[in-house]
Amino acid sequence: MNSPRLHVVTRCCAIVFASAVFATSGCSTPRWTANPSFSIDRESARADLARMASAPVPAQRPILVLAGIGDLRISSGALVRGIAPTLEGQLIEIDFFSVSTFADARQALLREAAAALGTSLEKIPEVDVIAFSMGGLVARDAAIVDSAGRQLRIRRLFTIATPHQGARLAGIPMGIPVGEDMCPTSDFIERFRRTRFDYQLICYTRLDDITVGEENAAPEGVPLWWVPTPSGEWSHMAAFDDPRIQADIARRLRGETPWTTSPATPLPN
Repeated sequence: MNSPRLHVVTRCCAIVFASAVFATSGCSTPRWTANPSFSIDRESARADLARMASAPVPAQRPILVLAGIGDLRISSGALVRGIAPTLEGQLIEIDFFSVSTFADARQALLREAAAALGTSLEKIPEVDVIAFSMGGLVARDAAIVDSAGRQLRIRRLFTIATPHQGARLAGIPMGIPVGEDMCPTSDFIERFRRTRFDYQLICYTRLDDITVGEENAAPEGVPLWWVPTPSGEWSHMAAFDDPRIQADIARRLRGETPWTTSPATPLPN
């Protein structure tokens, strides 16, 4: 029973527990600030998803849907359920439940994408990616060319509550390499600050994200599309199931005008 998988499960349980404790102890009064550049409400977003599902359009390219840390496709499953009906095409779920390093997560992503698309690692076609939390960092890491010349060729990367500039919770010792690498001062995060990317990066978050910190949910200089968190919901762990975010992503994937409008409104104080 003392298997690597068991160690991963134990560590991931520790992350979830610590996150819950940290969220409970650190939450303040939720901010109900509306975002004028992302003003759709949840009911209207659900109606819009239903409209799109009644007339799905072909996806422009394969779509990878990436789960977060210690996540057996709960986040990716919710995203697929919300967005897949609006499109005709292949949405491929990938999780990183059994890995504990970003290097292993990168290889898992490339390997599973190639297998699902019926090709080799060297011939994975250009893709769009929807990623929750840590999954966004795995996608960005995979998009960097490695020593063997391999990379994930991304056209558009949609991230939800991803710690692009590190995570608040990563300051709590977790005993798992991916957790340590998500510290704002880690070499892993610093590499992203130094590395240019050529794909379109669209970042979403919800206010009062105690786990990652909404201020960390987009790289410096990249617009951040935020919405307030509904009463009674854990900001981070339900962000992937927010119909406002799902509707905006679906519209972009379909080539429709998104609900988000430039310039992006700064985060409220």
